[in-house]
Amino acid sequence: MTAEHTIGAFPQTPLPRRRTPAMAAPPDPPANGTPGLPIAPRQRPDTTAAQRDGAAPLIPLRILDAPTQRFYALAVYFALGAWKLYDWLQLVEEDTESFWLFLKWIAIDFSFLFGLPELRIPWLELSQPFVVALFFIHAIFDWMFMFNVGLPWQAWLLGLVKVFYDRELAISEHNVKLSSILHNHSLIMGRQIINILPEGSVVLNPEILPFCLGGDNKIAPIPMFFNSTVPVEVELLRTDLETNQDESIKLSRVQLREIERQAKKLGQEGSEPVVQFNYPAKKPGVYRLGKVLDEYKLEVQRRTPLTFVVPCPRASVGPSALSGGSSRCIGDLSDLSLHVDGTPPLKIVYSRMINGKDHSFHFQSLQPEGFSSPLVGAHRSIIADPTEEDISWARSQRVNVGLNESMHQSGDWQYSVDEVHDAFGNVVKYISPADDPEGKPKPKHLVQNLVVKERPRVKLQGCDPRNPLKVAKGDSKLLPVQFGMSGTGKMPDDTAHTLTWQFSPIDTLTESGDHGDVVTTGSYNARNARDQPKILAPGLYTLKSITSGTCEGEVQEPSSCLLLNPLEPKLTLKTEEIPDTCAGNSVGLRVDMDFIGTPPFIVVYDVISNGVRSTKRISVPSLRYQMELVPRVAGHHKYIFTHIGDDIYKNQKLTGSEYHLEQDVKPAASAIIEHSTGVTDACLGDEVKANILLLGDPPFKLDWEVIHDGRRTKHSVKDIDGHNYQIKTKPLTQGGEYTMALTSVQDKRGCRNFLHEELKISVRRQSPRGGFGLIEGKRKVKAVEGSTVKLPLRLTGEGPWKVSYVNTQDASSGRSSVMERTIKNDNDFLDVKERGVYEITDIWDNQCHGVTDPKASTFQIDWYPRPELSVVVAHNIKQVADQYLVDDVCEGDVSGFEVELKGSPPYHVDYEVRHQPPQGSGFTSRKDFDAALGKASIQMETAKAGLYTYKFSSLSDYLYTNDRKFQPLIVKQTVNRKPAGAFAKPGQTFKYCKSEQPREDKIPITLTGLPPFSLEVEIKHQSSPLPEIYRIPVINTNSYELEIPRQHLRLGAQHVRIRSVKDASGCQSVTDYGGSAVHVQLYDAPTIYPLETRTDYCVGERISYTLSGTPPFEVQYTFDGVERKAKSPTTNFRRIAETPGEFIITTISDKASSCRAPVNIVKHIHPMPSVRISKGKNVQVDIHEGGEVEILFEFWGTPPFEFTYTRSTNAKKGQKVQVLETRHDISYESSKIIRASQEGTYEVVAIKDKYCAFSTQQVERKEKGQKLLH
Repeated sequence: MTAEHTIGAFPQTPLPRRRTPAMAAPPDPPANGTPGLPIAPRQRPDTTAAQRDGAAPLIPLRILDAPTQRFYALAVYFALGAWKLYDWLQLVEEDTESFWLFLKWIAIDFSFLFGLPELRIPWLELSQPFVVALFFIHAIFDWMFMFNVGLPWQAWLLGLVKVFYDRELAISEHNVKLSSILHNHSLIMGRQIINILPEGSVVLNPEILPFCLGGDNKIAPIPMFFNSTVPVEVELLRTDLETNQDESIKLSRVQLREIERQAKKLGQEGSEPVVQFNYPAKKPGVYRLGKVLDEYKLEVQRRTPLTFVVPCPRASVGPSALSGGSSRCIGDLSDLSLHVDGTPPLKIVYSRMINGKDHSFHFQSLQPEGFSSPLVGAHRSIIADPTEEDISWARSQRVNVGLNESMHQSGDWQYSVDEVHDAFGNVVKYISPADDPEGKPKPKHLVQNLVVKERPRVKLQGCDPRNPLKVAKGDSKLLPVQFGMSGTGKMPDDTAHTLTWQFSPIDTLTESGDHGDVVTTGSYNARNARDQPKILAPGLYTLKSITSGTCEGEVQEPSSCLLLNPLEPKLTLKTEEIPDTCAGNSVGLRVDMDFIGTPPFIVVYDVISNGVRSTKRISVPSLRYQMELVPRVAGHHKYIFTHIGDDIYKNQKLTGSEYHLEQDVKPAASAIIEHSTGVTDACLGDEVKANILLLGDPPFKLDWEVIHDGRRTKHSVKDIDGHNYQIKTKPLTQGGEYTMALTSVQDKRGCRNFLHEELKISVRRQSPRGGFGLIEGKRKVKAVEGSTVKLPLRLTGEGPWKVSYVNTQDASSGRSSVMERTIKNDNDFLDVKERGVYEITDIWDNQCHGVTDPKASTFQIDWYPRPELSVVVAHNIKQVADQYLVDDVCEGDVSGFEVELKGSPPYHVDYEVRHQPPQGSGFTSRKDFDAALGKASIQMETAKAGLYTYKFSSLSDYLYTNDRKFQPLIVKQTVNRKPAGAFAKPGQTFKYCKSEQPREDKIPITLTGLPPFSLEVEIKHQSSPLPEIYRIPVINTNSYELEIPRQHLRLGAQHVRIRSVKDASGCQSVTDYGGSAVHVQLYDAPTIYPLETRTDYCVGERISYTLSGTPPFEVQYTFDGVERKAKSPTTNFRRIAETPGEFIITTISDKASSCRAPVNIVKHIHPMPSVRISKGKNVQVDIHEGGEVEILFEFWGTPPFEFTYTRSTNAKKGQKVQVLETRHDISYESSKIIRASQEGTYEVVAIKDKYCAFSTQQVERKEKGQKLLH
């Protein structure tokens, strides 16, 4: 038995048939063998008609199951419904096109409804008749929605949508939320709370004065004012700033009696019984009034603002933890720190003085990182708030401010703290010594003095590896260090410094002469700039660093020096005797010397002659030398060589017998002519003298002879007792060669010795003679002015010659002076640079005085004339002062002028042309030209407009290449720019209305040139073959707004171009076809009408208009003086008034014409009235019974004002606030004061001015779900 269907059960989702385990294998029979009921087969799920027909879903169920497919289908359906609802809202708000929306949704609904069955989704397989019926139902709804057919449920639906979306377009062209405008709680602000207190009052520090303790301020006098009461107990509460613990302070009996005494005194005088008592606070903290009891033990009314007594701000300046004291070097950072203590945010004022020049700086808003203080803002209200619990911000804190600035100038720097301020306004000023009458210096912690020093620099002078130092072994030598400072000032007194260097021994240097493997470091502490280290060991020294004090300096090149130890000097002697040819005796010794060492050598030896000792010294420039020791007197002579020295080693002692020489000498008679060369010159007629040195034993007999032209003249003289004799010749009147020869000499012993001494005497055959030579056969020449003229000289004699001459032209003017020139050649030249007649006055050659040739003693010099340049004056050229002005021309015209040249052709002229355009910077170009004749034409530049200045700066001719005395010639011409006219917006189409309007777009034209202008405009209508010319005779500016009269325009399009322009300079330009042009369209204008006749609106209301024309429209309006544009795609225009102001529709244009129709539809948007009680704050006032409080009502809006206010019970914990009374009042002013004496909370609930009204009760009812009436 099988069951086909399960009756009464909800059908399951059809599933594809599949084999189950129950169907595959039947269960085992019961164990007891009793046959049971037959096993029913597994019930097959119900299938749909489509499955029974064999049609599966279009999307296989293995990819997307049936419930998910149904979910996606319904989601698409509801999404289309939301889209349709959005289009309907846009239709209601903007009144857009209905027909096209209706067609759109008919197509969308048709596609969805007829496409859904084709997906064959289980349970959504709709039959064809059902789909058609459903489509017609949707079409009816589409028609109702898209054509906005009015039905009762539309308002409900629109209200439901507004709950979720309440935004409309406002005048500012932004979407605004209407409810946020209407429900503005800031329109009614403030409340006045009145508490009835007992009689009397006391106030602590009503002006909220700041106080600080520290320094000279040992106490803080906090004022207390007692009004109509004499207290018997006054309690102050002090909150410690550090621990936040409260301390109760009670006034002593003495202080209370002082208050009572003052109250009685004021009562006797009949003045207002207000007693002031200054409480001396000695501890920092926050003070406020606690309990105050009067004489009846009743609590006195009190105001309890907070009074802050804080530590006075203080500051100090000093070096940071890492700085190196008070000494700095140029380029270092100051590395100082300002330590500021006080209540943040703090401000410090400090000064920086550099070498006596003061600079002031300040830091403000100094506070620790992450610090927050309520004093940043309206601090009075914070201080006056007695409920303030967190006062940690008022604690004194330290703020460290680093001063790290580069110290660029040497000298004395001083940082000084001048002022420090804290957050409460407490100011501590530190008086400078200049302002202190007693001249006391500031404390040390307020001043930091720094000394900025120059950086040292060092180099070696006179020593490098190519020029080493040489020193004797074991001796030291100063390392030639040159010390200096980086600044340009004088060397400071303290120049002590430390040098470090590297040293390598001489035998460890590399082949290139650099340091080898063995390198040691040395240092030296110099006491001053001239102190140099001593070095001893030979090798290479290289400077590495220089430090002066704390400043490290620079090592410059050369920085390396090589020190050497040369060999010690040694001497080897070889001797032989010098025999006498007459007597056969020795007359001296010949000594050969061989040296080892560094030349030159100094040899010191002692000479002992006949017991007389003398010391002699000789200098030997080379390593070998021969010396003859020939004494003049007979006897025993001893020579002892004692010391030798060279360039390095000085006074080295010589020891040993080889350095001792002895001889017995009897010298032979001899005579020597004492003359260095043996040749002398003499002038004609001079006497010649010769000194003779006689050797031997006097008396002497001397024979000599003078030889000239083959003739010998002998002379002899006897009995010469001395060793010196002078021979004097007769005047030598004949020129030629003379020889003075010593023939023999005989001394006491009678030995006659033949002599070879002679002196050559050259006697001039004639005296020197001189004069000027000829140039082109004459002694007269013309030259270029300023050039050097070489006057030829003809001299005889032996040079060089000294020639004395004078310019006779200067002599005639009284400026004559004799000049002397040394001439080396006999045909040399005398260089002169002045014109005149030059005369030779005296001549000397190298020895003799000469004579001047009278016929050739003068020479005349004259100058060639300089070239000249001038402008040929014509009818269009005039001379003004030292300039030439050429008449103005137009841009592009041909213009020029002629110049006249004088001098020696050809000419070369350099000139520059400076062009100064009407706008911008000018430029200069350099030009030149060559001219072979006396006149030349200059083509003037007229390509660009502006002022052209032609400056002729240089003139050269054949002789003068650069005439420095040439006076510049200036020619000026103004080139007027050709006027030009162009449309500022070429190619643009300008649209006009047929009727002229007050604010039409004008066609901007830009004109260049000199006003006034005349303009011709060509207008060509598209329907007319011939253009029309419109002329504007006078335009006085460079910018012109073209207005074409309506009689020159036709409906439709026309082509407008500029035909010609002429300016005041007479220049005219004609515009070719294809130039600047615009298009003009002539249309009719659209209109706009308001839907309401009223002109006054309130903020939050809608302002609506209807438009006529072809959509879309562009509406221009002005709101509060700001011009705005809005587009409307329909014939309706509506905006929300979000802010007050004047809303003026000024112009309207549509799509067809784009013509702006001027309108003036004015709507006044008034602000919602507002009211504030007690400045908009919640003010609580405590009064005594019978007292009154003035409640200030301030109104904003347009009077008169009608307002409603209530008095309710004061809020207390656990009790509900109840309204005690409601009152209505009118004010014709912007404020009103109402006196109240009853306890309660006073607040306004409704306000109305001349135009608008607002009530908090309406807002409350709206919040409760009721409709807001406005």
